[in-house]
Amino acid sequence: MSKKFTLIIILLVTILFGQDQYRSVQNAQDDWQDYSKFQKHELLSFCDFLITEGFYERALLSLFQYLYRYPGDSLETAVYYYIAQSYEFSENFDLAELYYTRTQEMSDSTDMVFRAAEYRKMYLLLKAEDYDQILKKTKLSKDPYDLTFRGYAFFHKLKWIEARQAFLAAEEQFDHKYYSKRLAPIFKAIDASANVPLRNKWLSLAASLVPGGGHAYLEQWESAGGMLISIMLISSMISNTTLTQSGKLSFDQSNQHVVPLSNGIKTENNSFTQQRGYALSGNIKLSTENAKILIPPAIVGLGFYIGSIWKTWTDVDEANRARVERFVGRVTDKIAIDRFMDFPEPELITQ
Repeated sequence: MSKKFTLIIILLVTILFGQDQYRSVQNAQDDWQDYSKFQKHELLSFCDFLITEGFYERALLSLFQYLYRYPGDSLETAVYYYIAQSYEFSENFDLAELYYTRTQEMSDSTDMVFRAAEYRKMYLLLKAEDYDQILKKTKLSKDPYDLTFRGYAFFHKLKWIEARQAFLAAEEQFDHKYYSKRLAPIFKAIDASANVPLRNKWLSLAASLVPGGGHAYLEQWESAGGMLISIMLISSMISNTTLTQSGKLSFDQSNQHVVPLSNGIKTENNSFTQQRGYALSGNIKLSTENAKILIPPAIVGLGFYIGSIWKTWTDVDEANRARVERFVGRVTDKIAIDRFMDFPEPELITQ
């Protein structure tokens, strides 16, 4: 009996420990949550990778997929921010502004993401050359990034003193050598822009005495070419003394005479004779009344010429401004505001 009892005990213990341990519903939920968190993390990592690598359209699909799969998630605001940024980097600026605004509506004005969205919207205004709106939004601000945008707006409006003051205020608010070093080229650019060589009105007037020369002096190459071609065409009309007559009889040009040409006219002994034998004069001189045909093109040409001189004189200031604006454009391409776009931004990947 003792042996049978021992065998039964061993069998029961073997069966008991050979079975899988019972798992509760809570255990299953915990495992599922861990799996769901892993999926979320993988999707956000993929979105972050796509944005970093510049695949913005694919990033937008993944970001919207995240919002659909995880509505009300704690990272929803950050996802909206990067949707806006993906639209911005895709140069769809209207939708970028729309989603930056939506990001701000989902956060408090003191939040980092709210301020980041505001800076990005300011950047969009700068790209759109809406300098007045930037100046309006940053009028009373002491934020160093706002002051930097304000400085660039004044710089593009060719207001050197105001631009310098805004950048100096930004440097004071940043209060760090790093930003002082980055702002130094801007101050040099302001000085260089203020001293761009400008066109002189009297020299432009002298140059305009040559057809198209005034426009060329102002670097208005299309106007200069158009004026030169117009004058050449009018001069050709004036110098051409060929007369056209109705019917088949026409006259060929000669410096002193015009000679009638027709199939029905022949020459015998230096005299022109019709087929019927009627003799025509060998010398047919132009009548003084024919000079009237030269008056209209001469008046038109003179009007073009005088108008060109007057336009050159009045366009000097505009041409000078355009020249400075081109210089400022080249400077801001080299010293772009992107070097100051290092403000804190929300993160998709959290620890």
